[in-house]
Amino acid sequence: MEEKELDPQKIIDKIKQYIQVRTELSLLSAVDKGSQLFAGLLTDGLVLILIVLGGLFGSLALGFYLSEVLNNTYGGFLIVAGIYLLLALFINSTKEKYLEKRIINLVIKKIFRERNEEQNENKDSK
Repeated sequence: MEEKELDPQKIIDKIKQYIQVRTELSLLSAVDKGSQLFAGLLTDGLVLILIVLGGLFGSLALGFYLSEVLNNTYGGFLIVAGIYLLLALFINSTKEKYLEKRIINLVIKKIFRERNEEQNENKDSK
């Protein structure tokens, strides 16, 4: 077999090209992850705002309805406030056991969504 001579300048040029490509790939990967995170936060924020507004207007409607039923202007709103107080106490007592773990897992899944999709594709192709 014929041995090829290794030209140090070619090797250095190839290393420089490799570093440039890796740098560009890292930058594009960071931009992709950042844009996915921003889009997720924006859409989740919009959904949260709409849920809060729906809950607010629903609470007002329930308060006015109960006030009419009870013939007491303050009574309906006090009942709605009591419902929220009971809901807050319930959530506070169960948050460590149920809510926090689910929220943490949801955030982790969202951050590593791309990696999980790649792993699932690799499992499916085998």
